[in-house]
Amino acid sequence: MNHTLDVQHLSKQFNHDLILSDLAFQLEKGEILSIVGPSGSGKTTLLRILAGLETPSQGSIHMYGEEITFQKANQRDISLVFQQPLLFPHMTVQENIAYGAKLAGKKNKNKTSDLLKATGLDRFKNYFPSEISGGQQQRVALARAMATEPEIILFDEPFSSLDPKLRHQIRYWVRDFLVDQSITGVFVTHDTEEAMIMGDRLALFHEGSFQQIDEAEVIHKHPANSFVADFLGGHLIVDEQHYVPLKECSLEPFNEQEVRSYHGLLQHITFQNGQAVGHIFLKDLDHQVSLPIHEHVSGEEVTLYIKESSIRTFGGSAL
Repeated sequence: MNHTLDVQHLSKQFNHDLILSDLAFQLEKGEILSIVGPSGSGKTTLLRILAGLETPSQGSIHMYGEEITFQKANQRDISLVFQQPLLFPHMTVQENIAYGAKLAGKKNKNKTSDLLKATGLDRFKNYFPSEISGGQQQRVALARAMATEPEIILFDEPFSSLDPKLRHQIRYWVRDFLVDQSITGVFVTHDTEEAMIMGDRLALFHEGSFQQIDEAEVIHKHPANSFVADFLGGHLIVDEQHYVPLKECSLEPFNEQEVRSYHGLLQHITFQNGQAVGHIFLKDLDHQVSLPIHEHVSGEEVTLYIKESSIRTFGGSAL
């Protein structure tokens, strides 16, 4: 069985700098992979190589068993939605979307109309890009990419210019569209919440390499290393080999003998979903954690307790 997308031993070097290092992953039809990691880690370079805008230094890319490593971008059934929208300035919103799929005729007009309504752009259909906001321009770019119904759509942080409310709404719409049309997707972001919403699997990316690829629940339960645990949050990193889920940490002593304690400073308090959350700097570990708190004030010294039985090994199980 051939995968929709099969990437093997992909590397990219600029001058003497290794930007991507021996990347490998496969995607099946309709699967969505979220690639999440800090800015500047090489995520966009990977998308540009997949889209055919750059060539790799090593490795191969196959679609349905056919090698496309050195195919031109216009020969690949792949669309790329950039972080900044690239629209035709002389075309209206409707014409930009229709052009993307080379649409013509009544049936295709209906399709364009559906996309305009879904992205909330129907009342702007006769506007030119210069007459709408940056967020609205990005919605046009999204609709245009989806109108082509390619085998694969690549997303390079496409929601970064949208306001929070619209961002929340449109990412669910984009995911539903991909699922309904069985379109394979690769979604790049630095937002872990967004990555988990969009992807069937997560790929944690750092310094040109995948640190871990798996379902979000598996990664949270069994982070591969300290980078994964720290980037996703929800873990207390004890050292380079061990961690504790934050839900198993407490600011109150346990009635057990085998307990570790760490002194910390409650730096500030925020309210999240009606719950007071304390952001605590642990001096012993040089690490900050966030936990639900009660009856504490900012600037107060606190003690964090963990059970020895709660300590886990990265990529493994409890000690």
